[in-house]
Parts: sequence; C-alpha cells; structure tokens
Amino acid sequence: MDFLSPLFWAGAALLTVPVLLHLVQREKKDRVPFASLMFFPRLPIKQMRRRQLKHLLLLLLRCLGLLLIVLAFTRPVITGAWFARFNPLSSRSVLVLIDNSFSMSRPAVWERAREAARAKIQSLSDGDEGLLVQYGEAAQVVTPWEDSQAPLLEALETRIEKSYAGTAYLEALRLAAEQFDEDRRREREIYWITDLQANGLTSSQGWKVPPEIVVQIEDVGEPTRNLYIQEVRVLGQVYSKQYPHPLLVRVEQSPPGAGEGSVQLWIGDQMRTESRVELDEQGTGRVTLPPFELLEGVPRGRVVLEPSDGMPEDNLFHFVVERQRPRKVLIVSDRNQRSAFFLQKALTTGENLPFEIEVVRSLPAGLDPQTAPLVILDDPRRPPAAGAVRSYLEAGGGVAITAGRQLRPEAWEGWESLLAADFGERRYVRSRSKSFASITEVSWEHPIFAVFQDSHRAALAGAQFYSYWRLEPREGANVVARFDEGDPALLERTVGRGRLLMMAAAADTSWTDFPLRSSFLPVWDRLLEYAAGWQPRPATLRVNQVLAPPASSSEDGGRAGSWDLIDPAGVKVLGLGGGSQEPLVLKLPGVYEVRSDRATDYVAANVQREESDLSRVRAEDLLALFVPGESQASPDEAEVAATRKERQQSLWWVFLVAGGLVLGMEAWVANRSKS
Repeated sequence: MDFLSPLFWAGAALLTVPVLLHLVQREKKDRVPFASLMFFPRLPIKQMRRRQLKHLLLLLLRCLGLLLIVLAFTRPVITGAWFARFNPLSSRSVLVLIDNSFSMSRPAVWERAREAARAKIQSLSDGDEGLLVQYGEAAQVVTPWEDSQAPLLEALETRIEKSYAGTAYLEALRLAAEQFDEDRRREREIYWITDLQANGLTSSQGWKVPPEIVVQIEDVGEPTRNLYIQEVRVLGQVYSKQYPHPLLVRVEQSPPGAGEGSVQLWIGDQMRTESRVELDEQGTGRVTLPPFELLEGVPRGRVVLEPSDGMPEDNLFHFVVERQRPRKVLIVSDRNQRSAFFLQKALTTGENLPFEIEVVRSLPAGLDPQTAPLVILDDPRRPPAAGAVRSYLEAGGGVAITAGRQLRPEAWEGWESLLAADFGERRYVRSRSKSFASITEVSWEHPIFAVFQDSHRAALAGAQFYSYWRLEPREGANVVARFDEGDPALLERTVGRGRLLMMAAAADTSWTDFPLRSSFLPVWDRLLEYAAGWQPRPATLRVNQVLAPPASSSEDGGRAGSWDLIDPAGVKVLGLGGGSQEPLVLKLPGVYEVRSDRATDYVAANVQREESDLSRVRAEDLLALFVPGESQASPDEAEVAATRKERQQSLWWVFLVAGGLVLGMEAWVANRSKS
C-alpha cells in the first residue's frame, strides 16, 4: 500500500493527547469547614505512587479513531493483491476479446490489435484477473482466469493468431458474457478489440450483454482499399475432354470505386489465358475466360487477380475440376420406347451431361450398381423379379418407380418388403369437383427439393395431375411430397445401402402436364442423383467448412480406408489414418491433397468473400445493438485510466467513515463511564 499524502502521518502525534489525559490523576477534594489557615505553613505534597492508565477501552477507542482519520488524510493507494481482493471498488475481472477474422489479417491492423491486447494486460493491477478470448465465426476461450500478467502475455504471443474465418459478433459476445460467473470480481469488463467490419453485424435477436458487465471497444481498423475476386462460376465435375462453359469471373473493390486489373487463368503450372477487367463506379467488374482443355485426372486450377494488395489471399480463387465418365441410367419400359420419350429427352438434353440413358425392355441379369447405379421402372405392366431388385438395392443401387395407366397392383406380389407404399385405387381427379390436383405439400429441406425453394417452387406447384394412384405408405417409408388432396405424390424407402423411390403418376403426358413444365428436368435430375446416392462435388469449398472422409466404395463394406490430408502449406494433418471417420475443418485457403488407400484426390478451399468487403460500422451503433446503455464504456483511454486510478484511491473514505464511527462509540462509552 502506498500513500498520496504521506506528510499527514505527522498527525499521528495526536495519539499522545489521549494517553497524557489518561495519565493525569485528578485529586479528590473533600471540603472541610475551618476557621483560618493563616497560621499553617504551605508544604508541597509528594506523590510517590507511579501513575497508572485507567479505562483502557476508552483509551483504545480514542487512539483508534484518531489513527483512522489520519490514515484517511494520507490517501492510501491499493497495490497489494492480498489487500486489493478485500476492496470491492478496486479489483476487476477483465476479459480481452480479440477479433482474429480474415479482415484483421492486414499487417498494420493485426499488429495494432496485439499491441492493444498487450497494453490492456499490462494495465491489470494486483488483485485484478484477466482472460483471453479470440473469435471469428466461432469464439474460443484461450486461457482460464489468471491473476498474473505473465500467463496472459505468454498466451497472447503463442496462442492468439489471425485466421481466415468470417466474423460473428453475436456469438463472440455471448461466449464472453458466459465467462463472468458469480465468483468473479465486482468490476467486470469486456475489452473488445476489433476492426468494426460491417460483415459481422447481424441482428442481436433481442440478446444484450448483462448490465453489470462494462463493454469497451478498441477500434484497430483503418480505411483500406481492397481489390478481390468475388465469384468464379466453375463446375466441379466435367464429363468431356473440354470444359463445357466459359468461366465467369466477378471482381469487386472495397470501398467502391472505378479501377482496373488483370485476371489470369492457371491450370496446374501453366497460365492458359489472361484478360483485363474494368471496374465501374460501384467497384464491380466482370470478365469471361474461354473454356479450356481437361487432361485425365483431377486438374487443379486457380484464377489470379492482379495487382495484389494487403489481403493477397482474396486475389486468388482455387478450384478443382474432376473429369468423370457419364453414369449409366437404365429405363425399364415394357411398352414401346415412345413411352419413355419425355424422360429420355429430359435426361439427354444439354451439355456436360452426367447421365448416359439406355432404354431396355427388361432388367439385365446380375446388374451391378458400379456399372449402372440407377434403374427407372417406367410404369411397368410386369415388374422385374423382386429377388433381383433386392440384391441390386442392397448392393447400393437406386430404383425409381413411376405409376401410370399400365400398372396393375396384383402384379407386384412379392415386392411387399421392398415397396415404400401399397398401391390403392386410381384417382380420377377430373371426375371430381375440380379438374386437376397439384403438388402443394413438399419437404423443401429434402435433398431432392432443397435447391428449388426459390427458383422452381411456383413451377412445381403449377403442374397439373389429372389422375394418379393412391399410395398407402408402409412402415419405414418417408413421404417427400403430397398432392393438395393429402395423398402422397412421392415416397422413399431405404433398402440395404440403396434407395427406392415411388411416384404416384407416370412420367409422360397421359395423366399430367408435368413433363411440359420447366421444373420437370431439374426435379428428375435431382431425383436421380439422390436415388443413385451420387454426391456431386463442388469445384471449391470455403475456409472453415468441414471436409468429410473420402467416399467409400461398395467393395469395402461402406468403410473408408486409411487416409491422410496434406494442407496447402505442405503439412500433413495427423489423426486421420486407420479408417478414421472424423471430419476435418479446412483452416487454410489453397489446394489440399487427400491420400487414401485407393487414390489421391484434391480439394480446394477459398476465403469467404464477405470478409473481403471492408465496410465499417460505427462503434456507437455496434454497442447500441448488443450492449445496454449503462454498460457502454467510453473508448477514451485517458478517461479509463483516470477512472481506474480513482478506484485504486477510493479506500480513503472507508477509513474516514470508520474513524467517525469509532469516535462516536468512544463518546457513548465515555458518557457511561464512572470516571
């Protein structure tokens, strides 16, 4: 403990006053009437007995009261941790919340963030405690609560690092507020270090930081012009030697403004083409790169934007294009081939087709899902043998059944354990009170329909069905879509490792105009991919996305073998061998190499383009969204330091009040004393 006015300790000399008063003995005088003392000589009285202190409690109260008042005038300053914990106005719990998202990776911004965190940690006094939290899309508690600066400074140097993640303010503040349990100090503070990027500003959902926690924002951002690749439209799988489409590249600049740059296309180590791009006043430019030839294997490419800047990672766009063979789809139709015309036409129209359609009269014997992963039973009069279809499904094949006017329910004897529903009666909608039925109830989160929620939703509902089979779902079946009358329109069932889907109507125009609608092709395209268990690979993933283990083959019983991952820096990611099924989060942008016991594959990852937009939000608006008004601290460091200093000196009035109370008690004791 130190003292701002130590000269007032001279007032401690006043403690001698009550001691001297207690040493003075007042003589007791008894008045005796006497005529005259003129004839008596005056003799001095000698007191040989030593003086003794009496009324020790009264003496103690007087001395203690004077001592406390003198101590108050010396203005004590709390410096000892052992003593500061007993002063509720002195000790603090300070949480340093550091934004380490991709927008903070600019060298000057990141260095200012580290300096601000270091200065805050070094400002912690004895009796304070601190904790470090870093956040991007998700928040991470880096250290426990520490009473010493040393472990916090060590963690700042060794464990706090910038990342390529996005920004999520709400989740970061929620996690930070949860760290202040009831055992924390009375003064609680979140010191929030961020560049105030507007990208992380989302709705608070009504949540606010608890009012007992003070939040102070330290703005370390700076105005920076950033030129970046916003989007590259590229396919992940190609089924021909030539990439089928031009590559559309969209370039943006933040903040908006006119400019220019150069866009290069690299395949492997060779630059294939280069084109200039002009940006308009809104900071947007587009360029189209010509198609390129694909070699065998998995070509790795990148689009490069010049000139580079302080955030070079968003001037690159990595992608992987896999050249594959088209997948065979068998359409089993025991009528003439014209009955399968609409299906065949829809699945063979366009470029880069993943399907190779073959129409057959009967199911080939010993069909292997590896050679033909999907079979469509198009309104068969007589279905194939249930045993052959069961073996095909259990091996991982997919089967889709359409029900039209040729279908006879009695012909499906023996299929009970395979079908997703029993065939009921045929519904003639035109003979009822309305002329057609519509598909209105759809599981839009289902993989077949998830991509159509916006673009094809109305078109799907507009399809007219004049007749259909009433399907009664069996146990274990899932109804994916229903007609407006409530009857199932599409059902699915899992058999072994395969999927069986049933449609309540035919795929031609005999009962419906669905084949004439714009939604017919995309719905069947997604239906076939889902039934066959295909997983179309994207050309690129984004940083912080989860990478699943490599797909298993039918030969290993559905289990992926051992596999390793080499990140873009050439570092092997450990812990993935021996058939591990643990997913992995992609932390770095670039191309990853996936080595399994079957083949070598590649996966590309890019930074989130939202992080490249460096638009800022005002600190006042950010605080107003998440923090109650009484918990918003001033960002003025001088004011914060003055407040902290005053809090350390605040114990003087405690001693003053205590001294007054002791002297009051002394008066009460003195009034009741006999002396």
